[in-house]
Amino acid sequence: MDELTILSTTDVHGFLTASEQKESGICSLSTIAENYHEPILIDNGDFFVGSPLTTFFNTTTTVSPLVDLANKLGFDVMVPGNHDFDYGIDFLKRQVNAFNGKYLCANVLDLEDRLIFDPYTIIERGNIKVGIIGVITSAMPQIADYDQIKNLKFISVVDTLNQWVPVVREQVDVVIVSYHGGIERDMIDGSPTQYDTGEDQTYRIISEVTGIDGVICGHQHRMNAGILNDTAFVQPGYRGNYIGELTFSFQNTQIIDKKAQLIDTENYSTASYTLYNEGDFEKWLQKELDLNGFSQYLAKKVPGSYYKVNIKGKTIGDFLASFKPPYTLSTYHVSKDELKELLLTQSVQGITLTEGQIIPEQSSYRITANTAIFPSYRLESNYIYNVFDEYISILNNDSDHL
Repeated sequence: MDELTILSTTDVHGFLTASEQKESGICSLSTIAENYHEPILIDNGDFFVGSPLTTFFNTTTTVSPLVDLANKLGFDVMVPGNHDFDYGIDFLKRQVNAFNGKYLCANVLDLEDRLIFDPYTIIERGNIKVGIIGVITSAMPQIADYDQIKNLKFISVVDTLNQWVPVVREQVDVVIVSYHGGIERDMIDGSPTQYDTGEDQTYRIISEVTGIDGVICGHQHRMNAGILNDTAFVQPGYRGNYIGELTFSFQNTQIIDKKAQLIDTENYSTASYTLYNEGDFEKWLQKELDLNGFSQYLAKKVPGSYYKVNIKGKTIGDFLASFKPPYTLSTYHVSKDELKELLLTQSVQGITLTEGQIIPEQSSYRITANTAIFPSYRLESNYIYNVFDEYISILNNDSDHL
């Protein structure tokens, strides 16, 4: 009997530790991998973007030092996450060209219907052939900035897998799907856990696409692992707090057992990697940021609203500290009286309070903020926008502001 293990990360977002207090995280992967015989290592997306450190890397270097980290960790496969497109496709291609492994995505095409990346790869471990297909949530037009993806097409994940799984299945002993998307239903009883927007489709993939042995998912920063319809699945959290483990046992190249679990990286030591000069990073944080265009950015990002966005200071560090993921912006829908009470102590862009009268006068108001300025029962929308990366990248691309 042979055994194959696939170790996976997702939504690392460039964090080198799992939290501010712990030294565990992505840098524990090498220690964990030593416990297995030739494991296949897969990153499931959102690796290059999403933290202050990645913003520093992505605006001051051509190729992120995180590519070097991925190579040193020994990833065999990487797939893109939605935030990996935040700096545009040319940025992402530069990172991919420097990556030593395979970068896969079967459902991203250019406007002439050509694949941007390879749809799948086949890796051999002993006498076992493993086919790995990469896909990203097909809801990208809903969650990504138009200017960064306007020259791309994001095709239905389910349709894409129905096309490619049979192609790969006939060539291999194991088929793995690495999907940068989340879980939309309870994986035990199938009951909906959220509105079906098409952003998260793991349950549907496993239920409707035949021939898949294992699925790696992510995107939601949640932890899940189990078996559904004889398909093993893992969803390994956020910033390297967990590593997904899919293990397959074989007899004569036939799978006879499957196991899915999460490995807590807190229980493992880390390897040390020198990726950047901390002094240079601190100097970058102290640079003043041009905020003259920020109001226009907000108006484009969340139209039809007034804005109460507090920035802590003028530096890049202050700007980064002003937005807390995952919900960096929130829109509240409030009455005239509720807004008036706020205006007695705080200002809102575009609105004045004169002699007890709100100008402009409306029956109700939508106010977008980066802090909780109204009760939660007035919260209309939360936005998982990567505000600091998007705005800083706009400045970096448009002129020499930084």
